[in-house]
Amino acid sequence: MIQAIHQAILAHDKIIVARHKNPDLDAYGSQFGMYYALKNAFPEKQIFAIGDTNALNRFEPFEEATKELFEGSLYLMLDTVAIQMIGNDWHTYAKTVVLIDHHQNDPDIPYELYWKDTTSSSTSELVFLFLEGAKIPITPDSARAIFMGIVGDTGRFMFSTSSRTLLVASKLAEIGVNMKEIYGGMYTESLSSKQMKAAYFHSITITPQGVGYRKNDQAFLDEFHVDAHAASRGLVSQMSGIEEIPIWVNFTYDKSIDQILCEIRSRDKIVLDVAKAHGGGGHPTACGCRVATWEETDVIINELNQLLEETNHG
Repeated sequence: MIQAIHQAILAHDKIIVARHKNPDLDAYGSQFGMYYALKNAFPEKQIFAIGDTNALNRFEPFEEATKELFEGSLYLMLDTVAIQMIGNDWHTYAKTVVLIDHHQNDPDIPYELYWKDTTSSSTSELVFLFLEGAKIPITPDSARAIFMGIVGDTGRFMFSTSSRTLLVASKLAEIGVNMKEIYGGMYTESLSSKQMKAAYFHSITITPQGVGYRKNDQAFLDEFHVDAHAASRGLVSQMSGIEEIPIWVNFTYDKSIDQILCEIRSRDKIVLDVAKAHGGGGHPTACGCRVATWEETDVIINELNQLLEETNHG
C-alpha cells in the first residue's frame, strides 16, 4: 500500500492534505507531518493543508477550501474514514481519494486507496512509516509534527505503545526533534486551566460498579471560558489512573451542533462496542460518540455499568 500511495502522489500535480474536524494532536501531527515532507520533496507540485483550527494548532494557518481547489486533486484524508468526522463533501470533487487511518471504523468515505493499521499507536506513526517506506525525506518540521501526534495519541507513551512506536520515536529524535521543547509547549498551561481541572475533578460521579463520569453543561463551559471540544478531549484524562475507576466517560454539551460529545475511556475493558451502538467509534479502550439528549448519556452509563458487571462476574 505504501508504494501505491507513493505512486498516486507522483501522478498528481495538486495534493490536498486533510484530517477530521475539531482536530486533536494526532490529526494535526499526521497532517503537518505529511504536508511538510511533501512540500520539501515535491516543490514543483501544489500542496495544500486544509481544515478548521483550534488551540492545539502549533503549526500554521490553513488554505481555504473551495470546489476549484479540489478539482483534479489527490485528496489525502488522515486520521478518520468517517464522513461525520469531516463534516463536508469536498472529497467528492477530488480526482483521487486516499485514506490513512488507525481506527477500527469501516470507511463511509468513497476512496481509491485505503491504508488501515489498527495496531499503530497513531496515524502520525503511519505517516512516518509511509514517508520512510517511500523514501521521502522527513524534514525537522515534519519530524516535530509526527512526534507531537504520537505523543498526543499515546499520552506520552503510556497507551497503545509498541516497540515499533518507540523505534519511530527514536528515529525522530535522530532527525532532531527537541523533546524538551515539545513537552514544554504541550504540557504547560494557565492557572485558569488548572482551576478548571480542579473544579472538574472534584465534581465527578462514580457509580457503584466503578464507572466515573462528568456532565459538562453550558454553564460549566461559560464559567471557565472553554469551548466544548477543548473540554471534551482535554478533561477526560482527569479520571484516568484512579484505581476505583476502570471505565470513565466525559459528556460535554456542544451548542454549535446541539449535541452532547461523549468521550469514553477504559483501563483495560473493551468499550468500543458501546460507542458504536451510539453511532461512534475509535479504539477498543478509547473511543467516543455523540448523542442528542442527557437521557441518552444515562443509557451509556448504564451500558458501561452492565459491561463491568458482566466482566466482573463472568
